[in-house]
Formats: sequence, structure tokens, C-alpha cells
Amino acid sequence: MVDRVLLHSAGLKVSKPGVDVKTASEAGLIFNSEWSAMSRLIFGSFSVNPNSANTRTILYGKSFTYRPLVFTVVHPYAASGDLFGPARQHIGTAGFFAFYSPSPANRYIVDVRNDRFVFQNNSSMTEGDWTSNAIIRYAVWDHGLG
Repeated sequence: MVDRVLLHSAGLKVSKPGVDVKTASEAGLIFNSEWSAMSRLIFGSFSVNPNSANTRTILYGKSFTYRPLVFTVVHPYAASGDLFGPARQHIGTAGFFAFYSPSPANRYIVDVRNDRFVFQNNSSMTEGDWTSNAIIRYAVWDHGLG
């Protein structure tokens, strides 16, 4: 059995199953306390109108060898500007994730890429209980684990 955990003066390292932590390369580790913490890359918001299809592309300003973490919160708001109803929250590095509900079947999609994410809503957002504008708040984090 290989050693998988190493606690020493420089910190803590944990290797992947089957990899000896004492000889593991960075790729063989699942945790290293010497790795940098996540840093916020970009943060912002934009509005969408549910009465028509919309696509919004947010560029990161750099291209990664991995997909960064993208946090989105989609919140409907009234003509007065007051937020109402439940917010939909997503966290992911997936190449593609979507919000689904029984009616409508698909309200919006967040497509996460190495250099951008694309938010897309379609006209079915006007069905069901979501018939207002929505504000999309986002944060993109560089987790540095790629």
C-alpha cells in the first residue's frame, strides 16, 4: 500500500489513489497546501428580456488550459426594479449546464468554456411563472488546479 498523506514542515499533501505522495508529481496530487487559493477573475451582471431569445458572451480576458469556476445567479425582477420570485443559482466548470423545469422545459443555458462563458435564454422563458426581465449576476474564479 502506498503512502497517500504527507504532513511536513511545508504543509500537507494528499495523493490520488495508488500514487505515493512522497514521489508524486503535481498531477498525482488531489491536494497540496502550497497551491494558491482561488482568485476572482471577473465579476459582473447583465439583464435579459424573457420575451425574446438572448445570447450574452462574457470573455475572461485570458484563455485557460482548464475551465474556470463560473458562479451565476439568475433573478427575475419587476418593471419597478424590485427583485421577486426564487433565484436560480449555479456553480460549475461543466462545458454545458442548463436550468430545467417541467414548464417550460428549458429556460436558460450557461455554456462554460476555457476563454468565455455564454448565457443563452430562449423564448420559452415567457411560459410558466417567469414572465419578467431577469438580472444575471456572475463571478468567474480562477481555481488554478488545471
